[in-house]
Amino acid sequence: MHNKNYISATTLSKKTSATLDSFDKGDIDTMIILKNNKPKAVLISMEAYETMQEELEDLRLTALALARIKSFDQEKAVTHESMMKKLAR
Repeated sequence: MHNKNYISATTLSKKTSATLDSFDKGDIDTMIILKNNKPKAVLISMEAYETMQEELEDLRLTALALARIKSFDQEKAVTHESMMKKLAR
């Protein structure tokens, strides 16, 4: 994420439209919302959200693949040739 911008919850409530316009223009992709000067939430662009979701899915699939490799049992493996013969019937 490119920029870390901070905005108070009060300011956000008053300037919601302008804030969302900044996301549309690409001026910002992440905004941290403060309440009583403490971070309470994060607002991110749809592009940043979709990228984050894709990266999480890639990580899940990598973890699954690594777990399968770790538990792979050569004795239970089916060769490509035997599978092709089975499917040709």
